[in-house]
Amino acid sequence: MPLAGGIRSDGYIASIPVRLQGILEGYTMKSGRVERLLSLIHALESGRSLTAEELAEIVGVSRRTVFRDLGLLAKAGIEYAYDHQTRRYSARNTTLLPPVTLSHAETLTLLLAARQMSEGATMPDLEAAASAAIKLESMLPTAVRDYCGPIANRMDIRPDPVSDVACIRETIVELQSALTNQRKVTVRYDSYFDGKVIDEVLHPYRLAHIHRGWYLIAMMESVDQVRTFKVERFLRLHILDDGFETDATFSLDDYFGNAWLMIRGDQSFHVKIRFLPKVAGNVDEVQWHKTQRTSYNDDGELIFDVDVDGIEEISWWILGYGDQAQVIEPPELRRLMAERTARMYEYYNPGAVEVAGEGITTG
Repeated sequence: MPLAGGIRSDGYIASIPVRLQGILEGYTMKSGRVERLLSLIHALESGRSLTAEELAEIVGVSRRTVFRDLGLLAKAGIEYAYDHQTRRYSARNTTLLPPVTLSHAETLTLLLAARQMSEGATMPDLEAAASAAIKLESMLPTAVRDYCGPIANRMDIRPDPVSDVACIRETIVELQSALTNQRKVTVRYDSYFDGKVIDEVLHPYRLAHIHRGWYLIAMMESVDQVRTFKVERFLRLHILDDGFETDATFSLDDYFGNAWLMIRGDQSFHVKIRFLPKVAGNVDEVQWHKTQRTSYNDDGELIFDVDVDGIEEISWWILGYGDQAQVIEPPELRRLMAERTARMYEYYNPGAVEVAGEGITTG
């Protein structure tokens, strides 16, 4: 692949700044390393601030190699910013690379993503999402649109059911402002956790769409504790003039830990579940949790192992498989499942169930 102005077979323009070419001439460069440097530059220009570990994951190299490549960019005079407090890298205001031409595969991916955002009721501003999707398609060269359009029209992404986002558009906009300007907010919130409406001062940390809705992760000033708040349950919200110091060490991965979804318990458990052959394949083909391991018995049963913080959420998931799933361990989860299935049996057979330990006896 040429070092400048070269066009790969997929149509992607891989232009490297002249100042970087001068540095590269002193190295024995393979095309793989050139691609890696371009990937690193694009990651820096993504608009996000990224740690060395995140850059390494994006580029597909070790953390040590990322530092070496960042040094090469710096030597070439290609500027990037580093925040010593958060230990994150980002591009400066200047553009590092010229605009690129998307390949057919990249264009198709963007078209599908844009259509999903405009039709999937996930984005708070659906009108803006729909408008962006239309503009994206209208700006494509005719040849690319003629190629990708018919394919995209025959592909669909059917999202899971989600909360109604239309009613929270204004709240999301306010929270975005508070997050950007690091301003405290006063809220009145219908708290299911507390079982009542609460008034609180929050330090907004993150907005995140998790599972079926939008959530704010924020520090509760009264108890100095980070909590998760469903955006739909804010009854009132007001941005204050008071700012707050961002916790540079905060991350969503650390906050949620090994929660099954988003409710992190106080205790960690190793969970082992047996799934019968009827559902084994369906369970195995989905990455449900970052720690899951699976194996099959000779009779086609799936053994599903996972390490989770708390067992409440995973118990609801297991119940969804009915009699096709059996918890092997831990005993705490077995007892919880016995109690819940006994109550379910009682719904349909009043007075017929007595729970004793892990056993269920019928009258």
